[in-house]
Amino acid sequence: MDRNKIIPYIEPIFRFCYKRLSNRYDAEDLASEIICHILDGMNKYPIESLDAWVWRIAHNRYARFIDNQNKNLIILSCDDELFDIADYSDFDEENTQEQYETVFRYLHTLSSEYRNIFVDHYIGELSIKNLAKKYSLPETTIKWRLNVGRQKIKDRIGEDKMDKVYGRINWDTETCNGSMNTNKYLFSQLARAICLASYEKPLTVEEISICTGIPTMYIEDELPRLEYGDAICKVGNKYVTNFIIFRLKDRKQTEDVSLSSVNMLADKMELLLREAATKISAIDFYGNDFGIGRLGYIVVPYLLRRKIRNVKNKRLKLENGPYPPRKDGGYGWFIVEETVDESETCAEYNSGCNVAGDDSGSAYKVSSHIYYYWINKYFDSGVYHNKGIRWMCANGIPQSSVKGVVSKETLSEEDAAHLIETNLLIKSDEDFLLNFPHFTEAQFEKFVSLFEMTDEKMDDLLAEWIITVRNHFENFVPKHLHDQINQWVNCYVHQIIGYVTDELIRRGTLCKPDNEKPLTYGVFSVEGKYINP
Repeated sequence: MDRNKIIPYIEPIFRFCYKRLSNRYDAEDLASEIICHILDGMNKYPIESLDAWVWRIAHNRYARFIDNQNKNLIILSCDDELFDIADYSDFDEENTQEQYETVFRYLHTLSSEYRNIFVDHYIGELSIKNLAKKYSLPETTIKWRLNVGRQKIKDRIGEDKMDKVYGRINWDTETCNGSMNTNKYLFSQLARAICLASYEKPLTVEEISICTGIPTMYIEDELPRLEYGDAICKVGNKYVTNFIIFRLKDRKQTEDVSLSSVNMLADKMELLLREAATKISAIDFYGNDFGIGRLGYIVVPYLLRRKIRNVKNKRLKLENGPYPPRKDGGYGWFIVEETVDESETCAEYNSGCNVAGDDSGSAYKVSSHIYYYWINKYFDSGVYHNKGIRWMCANGIPQSSVKGVVSKETLSEEDAAHLIETNLLIKSDEDFLLNFPHFTEAQFEKFVSLFEMTDEKMDDLLAEWIITVRNHFENFVPKHLHDQINQWVNCYVHQIIGYVTDELIRRGTLCKPDNEKPLTYGVFSVEGKYINP
């Protein structure tokens, strides 16, 4: 039978209870109990007359309710005033539908320790004694949980939070700081809603349910996975989010303080690049003829990242701290930021460095690494993944090249075509050429030594800016996550690299990206040890 057929009875049932009990809370309790039994029975029994069946249940549940309060059993006759109060003249279907939904939704906001007992007692009709036996609990505990559950439900009926209108949570969860998979734990809207609800302070399962409108049974199913991924921590009987959420409103507070520093840094970089441009050809590395407009895509992030790291860690003593080991075997921190839309793309000036390497030296005489400085505005995941630089390094393409020349025998036609499409390789007359610089360790040291950034005023500028950014983070990050601020500031401050790079592109100092091809000017390989870019 269609459950919606009981909607017209909801208001009369409440009136029936309220007229007899003269107490709104008790009337709501009894009305909810009656409706639960009606719904349960609709799936179990053939019903010839819904009207007669509904009121028979109402009579019986009312009688049991009174009996449970240690009063005399009252048996209502058919000539009761029931039909006098069942007046449908002022029936408002839309309003009743709303009440109907609330009645059945609030039950799901109870945690399992209350909800299961509640359902077994009122719908399964288990006695206190049988409930105590089923759950291996004293009868006094069962009674206490039933009373507490009833009170919780009373407190929640009609609350605005129960009528929450849900909105999609747009987060970029593809980034981490370390070796872990942030998206593995936070890809679903359920996981995000739980973490967002418990972000500011620890909440119980029931409080999370009230904040989100999500039934507790789903929250309880999801929490163990979030705990295992260290996305959520349990504090007593409450849960709290274990990572910083960089919200759009937080970004707005911090972005403006960066812009004043961009032009000064761009001026310094432009001067350094132009002064070194004529000296680069003296260093015999593959790519020394690419021109400063291309090589600058390597120099700018390399210098700024090192300068920011030195000022932040050594001068300001804002070190990140150790990369924490995680329960799932990874290490590092979640990097989560709210995005403007469902594409869930991080801010366009976010920047970073992906590294592919072989430190073992087992396959080749000298270990080698390929580095990829990127800015999200121009980022292409295929440069790193999908037979990008990781595949090239693993297959020894740069390592086995001779002055950037890759023999045709080294690659299949399919692999070569893919690397050309990804803009990591170009075709020459006889063979292929790397489309990025390749250094020995000594060559790279000579190359970067051409760019000295020892201006104390620049250090002062960066130090003041980093402190300002950190102060902004302290204002919006919950106190229980303050020990992660240095890590997040370390990620955020590199965003200035994107702004400076774009300013240098605008000035014509750096080559303008080709919109038809992935931007690979920030890719380079270095033989030897890891350079900590």
